[in-house]
Amino acid sequence: MLWLLHGNLGSPADWKPVMDFLRAGGVEARALNLWRYLECCPKSLKDMGRVLCSEIASQDRHPLICGYSLGGRLAMQAVLAHPPLWKGAIFVSANPGLEHEEERAARRAKDAVQCLSASWENFLKEWDAQGVFEGSPPPPDRSSLKPWRKSISRAFIDWSVGAQENLAPLLKQSPVPQLWIAGQRDARFSALARRMAGGQAVIIPHAGHRLPLETPERLAECPPPFILQNQRV
Repeated sequence: MLWLLHGNLGSPADWKPVMDFLRAGGVEARALNLWRYLECCPKSLKDMGRVLCSEIASQDRHPLICGYSLGGRLAMQAVLAHPPLWKGAIFVSANPGLEHEEERAARRAKDAVQCLSASWENFLKEWDAQGVFEGSPPPPDRSSLKPWRKSISRAFIDWSVGAQENLAPLLKQSPVPQLWIAGQRDARFSALARRMAGGQAVIIPHAGHRLPLETPERLAECPPPFILQNQRV
């Protein structure tokens, strides 16, 4: 089973086009709602990694995990929390971490107020106006996310990239097979993917940051060869 983790201000529905193509190709996939994990209480990135391992292991003996953006960072935590569990990990438009504490502190300060400083509608506009989304298609209707605003606000603190150590060295040493994917027009994340995977990184031509929404068919073509290559007896 391939377990899918959505991005920030996303939902499991963001993966539906990709899942349809995956299932047509014989890959079973399931998308999780990340917001429910913050419904009760704060949960650090490392804690969330352990929770994902425990929950998925109870349903799947040798799972694969795939995360987009924020979901990719949570997938990294899960992979590092219990490497023997995972058959493989796929990181889509994902950041292994900021290198310097000054950068992390600035990001923590920004994220701590971002989701609380404006109305929901204005916040969404500000989020979508970020340069990383330039040229990407607009996201689907997010009205279903409004009831999750408390969890989303908490995620901007608990799961901020500023709260994450630089995981690149640990991931490079991990025994878990990894596939790094980014869009060609997403210069920053293409560079990160190449830094982590070198020539093995998959850079999708003419695509930006929001790969699950922008190019679901091409994204769905990436896991099957990776899964086949890393089959366990």
